[in-house]
Amino acid sequence: MPKTQMSNRTATTTYRRVPVAAPTPSGKVAVTVRLDPARVQQLQAAAEAENRTLTNYVETALIRDLALRDEAARVITMHAAPGTSGRIDPAAIVRAEGEADAAYTKRQSLLTELWSIPDTD
Repeated sequence: MPKTQMSNRTATTTYRRVPVAAPTPSGKVAVTVRLDPARVQQLQAAAEAENRTLTNYVETALIRDLALRDEAARVITMHAAPGTSGRIDPAAIVRAEGEADAAYTKRQSLLTELWSIPDTD
């Protein structure tokens, strides 16, 4: 939190610098996080259920979240041969062996929607 000192003529603001922890021999940096006790209990229970330390569980959860964000930021590009119809018949989508009804319906819907996106080139 910045502190401001006033004199008769000038105001001086002092900022407290938070030191960045030096990397450990493993190349990792220590980070301090403040959480409410109820959240810590939830995290500890989840860590124990996965036979992990709290630190390892939190690190893994953050890595998973970052991977999901990277995946969500990816762009899907679909190429179709010239003269291909701009619409696909959902019945033409072949069902995978052992695919459940709900999974097949979801995939059918997704492919139909993707196929209906107009070409912008």
